[in-house]
Amino acid sequence: MRWGVTYAALLVNLMVTMEIFLFTKNLLTLLVAPLLHGVCMLLCARDARFFDLVLLWVRSRAPAMATSLSYWRAASYGPLPLALPDANGRRRSSQVLPTVGRTGPLTPRVRA
Repeated sequence: MRWGVTYAALLVNLMVTMEIFLFTKNLLTLLVAPLLHGVCMLLCARDARFFDLVLLWVRSRAPAMATSLSYWRAASYGPLPLALPDANGRRRSSQVLPTVGRTGPLTPRVRA
């Protein structure tokens, strides 16, 4: 920790302040840094790992929000293959299951 905040909070403060400065090209916008630092100090006084937890949430949950969270209501890499019924309401009659056999460890077997 440095000056009452974690290094992650210092980096967030630096990035936000520099982006605002580069966008406005006004030296007075650098006065945003002490205000933002005060907010970061209050958040770190409440929980010292606040910014670490936010960064962990961004790395784990935010990609799912952009892709599959609204559909699956969970973070998933892809859907499971499902045997959906056809127009008559029947599912596929045969499934390919991996089994241990003489030809190899994962010989496919058709089950009726």
